[in-house]
Amino acid sequence: MNGRHNRTWGFVLSGVVAIALLAGCGDQPAASATVEEGTRSIAVTVAESRQQEVRVELYSVGRLVSRNAPQLAAEIDARVVEVLVDEGEAIAEGQELIRLDTTALELSRREAQASIQELAASIANEQRRVERYRDLKTHDVMPQERLDDAEAQLAVYQASMAAAEARLAIVEDRLRKARLVSPVNGVVERRHVSVGDFATVGSPLLTVTDTKGLRALLPFPETVAAQLRVGQSLVLRSPIAPELELGAAIDEIRPQVGAMNQALVAIADIANPGPWRPEATVEGIALVERRSGAVVVPVLSVVKRPAGDVVYLLQGGEPPSVRQQPVVVGARQDGWIEIREGVRAGTTVVAEGAYYLSDGARVTVAEGQP
Repeated sequence: MNGRHNRTWGFVLSGVVAIALLAGCGDQPAASATVEEGTRSIAVTVAESRQQEVRVELYSVGRLVSRNAPQLAAEIDARVVEVLVDEGEAIAEGQELIRLDTTALELSRREAQASIQELAASIANEQRRVERYRDLKTHDVMPQERLDDAEAQLAVYQASMAAAEARLAIVEDRLRKARLVSPVNGVVERRHVSVGDFATVGSPLLTVTDTKGLRALLPFPETVAAQLRVGQSLVLRSPIAPELELGAAIDEIRPQVGAMNQALVAIADIANPGPWRPEATVEGIALVERRSGAVVVPVLSVVKRPAGDVVYLLQGGEPPSVRQQPVVVGARQDGWIEIREGVRAGTTVVAEGAYYLSDGARVTVAEGQP
């Protein structure tokens, strides 16, 4: 009985020992994994924070318009006999654009010229008569009344001559207005008449757009109103000539209220640098502020964490580790971001790979990096 009991306990003890051995064997890999996880490092690149000038800029996409787009109208009542330009055609200042019928005006001019010739002959004859009467009056052989009558008649002829010359000047002025010429260098934006149409005084004939004097209209959100001011520097570019860059300044700031929002429009008057045209797209960059000696780091160095914006500073050791540093960021410029608070110039920070780091993480710096 006792022997059978002892054998049972022997089997139990053997089982316990076997289980303990198996458990010991199973724990060994887990311990190894923990060690490997604790020593694993993340490959990164690093960069040194530096000082440089930072430009705070506002960007906008707007359009170009002409500062001068006159609508040319008829100044006389006449029929259109010739249209010399069409829509979209470039024109020069002083170029003839439209001709109106001048038949009636030519007849009026001939009539005025004939009246002037007739009056000139009458005046010359009357002047001779007055001179003769005055000579006779000095010898007391001519009554004063006849001399007075002759002088009065001469004055009438002279007044009639002045009226005839004025009529001729009016006719010639109307003849000049029968030829519509361009007041500016530009482009014909719209043609309102065709040959055979009867133009009355004030009716539009052509709309011309001046391409020399342009105006850039740049919309900005109302949230940046405090940063914009008249006189601020602008850099303008247009897709029409991507290689061309033009410096300008804000001449005026106007509020623009829309159905869904309120905005500001910065206006800059410019001279066309050559290939630009009204209604073209224009890109504008307004220089708000220059900050010299600002500390900057690569944009990839700044990552979001529960503590806010942070960078990771490279620490010594083998392998090296990193320390999380909260920062206050500013403007971005050419792949770099300004650090207003938290990092000094000359500090080594993690660039690529910062997103995967945490405070105290081990890192491996890429070859060729410090």
